[in-house]
Amino acid sequence: MTGKRPDLDVVVVGAGPAGCECARRLADAGYRVLVAEEHAGAGEPVHCTGVISSQAYAAFELPESAIQSELTAAELTSPGGITLRVDLNGARAYSVDRGAVDVSLASRAQAAGVEFSYETRARDLEVNRSGVTLSGVRAREPWTTRARAVVLATGAKSRLPRKAGLASAYEAIHGAQAEVRMSSPSTMRVWIGQGLVPGGFGWAVPGRAGWSRVGVLTRGKPKPILLQVARHALDGASESMDAEAIRVHPVPAAPRYPTCGDRVLSVGDAAGQVKMTTGGGVYYGLLASRIAAEVLADGLSEGRLGARYLQRYESLWRRLLGPEQRAGQMLRKLASSVPDTQIDEIFRSAEARGLSRYLVDLVDFDWHARSGVGLALTMLSAVPGQGLGLRWLKRLMS
Repeated sequence: MTGKRPDLDVVVVGAGPAGCECARRLADAGYRVLVAEEHAGAGEPVHCTGVISSQAYAAFELPESAIQSELTAAELTSPGGITLRVDLNGARAYSVDRGAVDVSLASRAQAAGVEFSYETRARDLEVNRSGVTLSGVRAREPWTTRARAVVLATGAKSRLPRKAGLASAYEAIHGAQAEVRMSSPSTMRVWIGQGLVPGGFGWAVPGRAGWSRVGVLTRGKPKPILLQVARHALDGASESMDAEAIRVHPVPAAPRYPTCGDRVLSVGDAAGQVKMTTGGGVYYGLLASRIAAEVLADGLSEGRLGARYLQRYESLWRRLLGPEQRAGQMLRKLASSVPDTQIDEIFRSAEARGLSRYLVDLVDFDWHARSGVGLALTMLSAVPGQGLGLRWLKRLMS
């Protein structure tokens, strides 16, 4: 078996955005690609909030039919209920049907020649000199396939990256989300404060007609904290929330290195390629999957699929996303260390000075290394006696 050439060039495990985009690009380059997905179809189940920047939408030609609302304003609310509204001068992001986005990316990959195997759970893999053997179950029957290389786009929960010798460390925070009957056509609402959402934040964004998606990202227990946010912030709308329908999922709190080995790469949440401030992973996963496809296509062409050659993938995506993720981690640490009373003071001073009209130029849904730091600097500068915090933040800019 070790000497037989595999029938497939690449197996991609996972039919999320990163997996489908990587598969499509490899198929476009002429390679034989299979996507193995454990669920019955792409876009199942949906955990993501579904906020994607207009920049990402344009860069990857995502489907306009999936857009549910253009987000043209944001409201940030402090622990004491002080709200700063930022009008974004047009749509900076869209609230989308994430399931429809995933289905569109899978259809695009299939049109490029990618084969899909649904209800297929890959549980183990073995790498040897001639390829990779994946094994698991398909429709409750034993399943095995071989390929020259494997891309793990398995999401944050899978143990497969560790079995492949990747993602040796795993640090996570937790998200929870549900729907409520509440219409908010163009405004994203955010609540912060350790008393309400420890180590994170809560949000509400418009979804399908007459409904909004409400969620939290926290280091605490996400389900009771989401219910707390709904009762505290959404008035009577929280009564329409079905507690049994709350979806809880882990979100990487740090990159998961290494992301490459002999004949194996990881992309998306499996590699921790998310925004460290918000947990959003669609755009970063798509960017990294593009790099993965380019490096893997070259390696397949040259017959160089060892970890040393594939290391170029990790070097390239870390060069692109690393500064953003490091700044995001430091910003999250700073936000978690500020007492609620001080957050209220910052918001109160910012409101009194009318700073919200200046914040619009600092809002960037994708690149937080400078926009997020600039936002924090602007807010802290509104309060006398914040010199230490300002100096700390300025070091992030260097």
